[in-house]
Amino acid sequence: MTDIDKIREAIDKTDTELIDLLARRFSFSEMIGEIKRAEGIPVIQSERFDQLKTSRKEHARKAGLTEEFTEEFLNLIHRESVRIQQGSRKEE
Repeated sequence: MTDIDKIREAIDKTDTELIDLLARRFSFSEMIGEIKRAEGIPVIQSERFDQLKTSRKEHARKAGLTEEFTEEFLNLIHRESVRIQQGSRKEE
């Protein structure tokens, strides 16, 4: 196995772990959505998302990620979380 093959294998493993972590995160979003529906809490809570973005951007910056990438990534996660919390998650 060449060095590039070893690195690609590590990337593949990391991608799988990322997907598993996202699935775990979205299962929490689903739980929160159920609670919000039961308690009449609005799905979108801008203050919470702003706090989340601030803390995650700082962590991402320290980890060497660009602010632009982090912003796009967090917005993507947020959109999916909102969709899930609104009860439109498709079980496959």
